Amino acid sequence: MSTAFSAHISGQSIEIEIVPPTQYAPLVLSIRQQTGTVQLHADPDQLAEVEYAIHTYLESIRYTEVPDQQLILTAECNMAIEEGIA
Repeated sequence: MSTAFSAHISGQSIEIEIVPPTQYAPLVLSIRQQTGTVQLHADPDQLAEVEYAIHTYLESIRYTEVPDQQLILTAECNMAIEEGIA
């Protein structure tokens, strides 16, 4: 069985929740927005595949909303070393 669902959520605030699996139900990835909720019932391996696909895409477009803290620290250390030598 194949099902397709599309939801346009751009520009809306969303809440994301992962409901742990129980004896009777699999893990649920829940994405809630103003107009409704999308739930993806999956096992942990499938959720890992979703995470990998999203991470790979964001890396490919160089998603840089959060600066790389290690690069900032390295630059600050290099500046301190150069100032100490001068």
